[in-house]
Amino acid sequence: MVDERPPKKSRDHVLLDVHVPKPWLLGVLAALALAVVVAIVGFSLVNRIDTCATCHIIKPEVQTYKASTHYRAGVGCQKCHTKPGAFNYLIRNLQGATNLILYVSKQYQKPITTYVGADNCVQCHTNEDIEKDIIVGDIRVNHTGLRQAGYQCLTCHSNVAHPGTQLEAARVSQNKMSICARCHDGVRLPDDCDVCHFGGVPADAPKVAMHVQIDPEQCAGCHRKPSFCKECHNGLTMPHPKGWTSEHGVVVNQRGKRICVSCHLKEDKGFCIDCHGVVIPHPAGWPSRHGAVGQKDPQVCVKCHGQNSCIRCHGLALPHSSGFIANHFSYVGQKGGVCVKCHGNGGAAPSGCYGGDCHSGSID
Repeated sequence: MVDERPPKKSRDHVLLDVHVPKPWLLGVLAALALAVVVAIVGFSLVNRIDTCATCHIIKPEVQTYKASTHYRAGVGCQKCHTKPGAFNYLIRNLQGATNLILYVSKQYQKPITTYVGADNCVQCHTNEDIEKDIIVGDIRVNHTGLRQAGYQCLTCHSNVAHPGTQLEAARVSQNKMSICARCHDGVRLPDDCDVCHFGGVPADAPKVAMHVQIDPEQCAGCHRKPSFCKECHNGLTMPHPKGWTSEHGVVVNQRGKRICVSCHLKEDKGFCIDCHGVVIPHPAGWPSRHGAVGQKDPQVCVKCHGQNSCIRCHGLALPHSSGFIANHFSYVGQKGGVCVKCHGNGGAAPSGCYGGDCHSGSID
C-alpha cells in the first residue's frame, strides 16, 4: 500500500548543499544583528568628544577643540582623524581597543601624534572654495599651486582645531613666511612681497629675507632623545656651537667635506665655494697658485686666515705694493729667505731672480 500523505517539511535549510538547522541559522543571524548594534553603539561612543576627554594625556587638545570653529560646526573627532571611507572608519574604531590597552599599560608613544590628510579637509572645504584667490586682511593666498606641490593642509593650518597644543615645530611654523620661502626663493618662484601681501606693503618697505629654520627646542617636541641631533648630523653638535665658523676648518680637514653633506651640500654642491669664494678644502698644489687669487681679492684669504695672515706666512705684506720692485733689494738684503717661499731656491739666490723670470744673470 502506497503512503499518499505529503512529506513532512524539513526544519533545516540547505546552504551550499549543507542542511543547516533553522534554530541554528536564526541564532547566527541574531548574533550578527546584535554585533552590528553593539558596533554601532560602541563606534558612536568612541566618536564622542567626551570619550576622548577620558584620556588625560590629550585633555588640552579636547579643551581647545571645544573652543574651535570645527566644534561649533559639529565636526566630530573622526571626521578629521579617520581617512574617508567606510572601511577606514571600521578599522579606525577597531583600533580603539588597542589604544585602550596601550593607555592602561602605559606603552603609548610620546608625544601622541596623528595624521590628518588633505582628503579629510576637502570633505567640507571643497576644491571650488579653496583653489581660488583667498584674501584675509592684507594676505592673498591661492592653494592650487600648494596642492599640486603636494603640501598638506596642516603644513600651514596646524593649529586650527587645537590652537596652542600642537608640537613645537608645527606650532612655531604656523603662518610663518619660512613655509612660503621653501618655494618663493626668487628663483623657482618670485619672492616679491606683493605676491602675498595684497596692498599691504608700502612701496618703499625694506625687503626682508625669508629664512627656513627652527630652534633646537622645537626639534625636541618630537625627538626626545638627547643625542638625536648628533646621531643624524654625523656626530656634530647641533646647532653649531659658538665660534664654529672659525673652528670648523680643522674638523673638515680631519673628516672631509662629507660631514657637511646632510645639510649644506645635499642641495647646493657649491656651498663651500659660495661662502669661502674658493675651493674648500684647498686642492693639491694650492700654495703654489694661491697668489693669483689673493691678488685678485685679498679678502678671500682673510675670511679664514684673519687679518695680516699674509704677513704672518710670507714675512712681508702681500700682494706686493706698488713700487715694491724698485725697492725690493732692501728686502733681499735683510731677509732674502722670504723670497724663497714663493719664487723658489736656485742656490746663491732665489731662482726667480735670474732664472729667466726677471734678472738675466747672477745678482751676487
